[in-house]
Amino acid sequence: MIPLDHGPWLGPVSGIDCPRDIVAKAVAGGANALLVTPGFLRAVAEIVPPEVGIILRVSLSAGLSAEALQEVPAFTATTAARLDVDAVAVSIFFGRGGEVEMMRYLGRLIEECAGFGIPVLAEMLPPSDKFFDADSIAHAARIGMELGADIVKTNYCGDVAGFRRIVASTSVPILIAGGPSQDNDRSTLQVAADAIQAGAAGVAFGRRVWQASDPETLVRKLKAIVLEK
Repeated sequence: MIPLDHGPWLGPVSGIDCPRDIVAKAVAGGANALLVTPGFLRAVAEIVPPEVGIILRVSLSAGLSAEALQEVPAFTATTAARLDVDAVAVSIFFGRGGEVEMMRYLGRLIEECAGFGIPVLAEMLPPSDKFFDADSIAHAARIGMELGADIVKTNYCGDVAGFRRIVASTSVPILIAGGPSQDNDRSTLQVAADAIQAGAAGVAFGRRVWQASDPETLVRKLKAIVLEK
């Protein structure tokens, strides 16, 4: 999955400044799903093949806001049903404020989406001072599972054994987040390979892909790693 939902947070930064261009590269590389906002989807819908899944971002944080780090509810299950997407995604950043409201929102959204048959992906991230701590990642992921999410997206803790325990304690498929872009593709490919070895269901790499020197080739290599599991 290629997250392309960074616009509200980062603005039209390099890599997602031209939505159709990056979508064309991701699709050509074999991406099986795109994570987008409603407006981004409108901009690219006609060039997305039917076999590529669309996950709709329904919570947002706005980089220009005085509360830029706080995720807020933005859209509903009805929005997702109207746009005929394959799933929806919500983020909860623990420790940033607003997480109690976001947990209530996620619970309601899961209930509403069940009525439409729409799966819910919960991006569950621990506080910034424990962002890559295995126990904290496991706790965040478990909260998403306990709330009823169909898929959890979270950080990779940095070692195979630690992440294997996270996967075992969550019991729903886990995708790993990518984080900032890297100077070369080797680290991105290694993280993906390690996470898949540990039991991750797949990867959700945004900046690592669309700010790479050759996004299409990188997507193709990542897909090969995921399919080898």
